[in-house]
Amino acid sequence: MSRRALTAAVFALAVVAAACGADLDAGEPSPSSSFGVVTPDAARRAVLGLCELGSTTDALTAEATFLDRSHATLHAIAAEAEARDRPSASALLEAKQRVEAALARDGLPPRFQRDVENLIDATRTALDALGIGAPACPS
Repeated sequence: MSRRALTAAVFALAVVAAACGADLDAGEPSPSSSFGVVTPDAARRAVLGLCELGSTTDALTAEATFLDRSHATLHAIAAEAEARDRPSASALLEAKQRVEAALARDGLPPRFQRDVENLIDATRTALDALGIGAPACPS
């Protein structure tokens, strides 16, 4: 992971953590409310979108698939998981950042599928912390 990507992931996690602490002290809802509530159906769609992303070889299609099917829900999952299991939320944000960095390049790097697999695993772990099951990728 590049120093820049790691810095961005740590900064994002710090912002989420600070928001969590402020909301919990005030007795208000968790910051996930600003991202929406993670429903089992939204989680299923996001994971299946990541499964499709992993089999994509075209950079433009990959970016569209990621942004259209999974990106926003991953933020909501990370925000909700933050309150229950910080390590899983952090791992999810880091894995998401690696995929985003790969999508920002010209062409998909050779490690792209591995990065997507790591993101799927991190998403499943965060969903487990929320008590939400994730579907298997179709074969």
